[in-house]
Amino acid sequence: MYVIIFVLLSEKHKLDYEMKSRLCYMLLFTAALLICPGIFRNEEARAYTVKNNKVTIYEGETFPMDSIVSDADFLKLRLISSDRSVSTPTKDGALLGLGIGECVVTVSDRKGTRDEIEVKVVSKSDIHMVALTLDDGPGSHAMELMDYFDSRNVKVTFFMIGADIGNYPKSAQRMVDEGHEIGSHTMNHKQLTAIKKDRALREIEEGAKVIEEVAGVPPTVWRPPYGDSTEEQRIAAGMPTVLWNIDTLDWKYKDADRVAREIINGASDGNIILVHEIYKTTVEGIKKALDQLCAKGIRFVTSTTLLTRDGTPVEDLIGQRLFSKKVKKK
Repeated sequence: MYVIIFVLLSEKHKLDYEMKSRLCYMLLFTAALLICPGIFRNEEARAYTVKNNKVTIYEGETFPMDSIVSDADFLKLRLISSDRSVSTPTKDGALLGLGIGECVVTVSDRKGTRDEIEVKVVSKSDIHMVALTLDDGPGSHAMELMDYFDSRNVKVTFFMIGADIGNYPKSAQRMVDEGHEIGSHTMNHKQLTAIKKDRALREIEEGAKVIEEVAGVPPTVWRPPYGDSTEEQRIAAGMPTVLWNIDTLDWKYKDADRVAREIINGASDGNIILVHEIYKTTVEGIKKALDQLCAKGIRFVTSTTLLTRDGTPVEDLIGQRLFSKKVKKK
């Protein structure tokens, strides 16, 4: 074809200017198609991206698929389960854990792109659960953290200081909207066992009150500053007293790699990990650690989800000092 056009364009052929121009355009157009064949095609981009083709959920759970399938409009995808008695996808992009077992969920789009996701449904007690708890907020890094947690389907417990929450009302309200747990860290972060009894009780009561006013919901758990409290204070709080069994000491070292290492080493099933959301190094360390741990199927849940995983009623936890929740695996 190129030879024919070249010959026609040569001086031996007496073509008018318009015809020669058309032939030149044809030559350039053909060359463009050969060099960049996708330029002139109206191809749709891939309708979704699979981030993880294996997932473990627990029986009775509604698991958001956007943590394993990203960039997706689920209304435009075809989702089919190989065993609907084990798990079935919903039209709005969630997996329902219906019965213990394993199945395959096939995801496909209108272009014929097809992927398979292996789904395992287990009892709640068989899930590897860890509670990540964040103290001393809310702070300037809260929104960044929540963006990250949302991308990993991670739920955490924020223990907030009443005197500070008013500085970040949008952060507090977003925590509630996205399913994180709101905890109280008292009003002014005073060591309750080192101040007068009446003042200590006011610290607990006023902190919970202010947090509810700003966040729109009352705190469901509390953590005494420095972990110190009396039995009277724990009962007066009227909610579980959540402590920790893994302390990252992020406030002391302010080293992202060290924070990540402490979280990874401390992520045994049933553990409650303590970090402080107000340090940038902690934020970076959390991301490094959770990138690895979430890929292994470890689930980060709120402290209440962890502490009631065996069916223990919340009211039975009030007054206790709660450090972790281990359960026997079947």
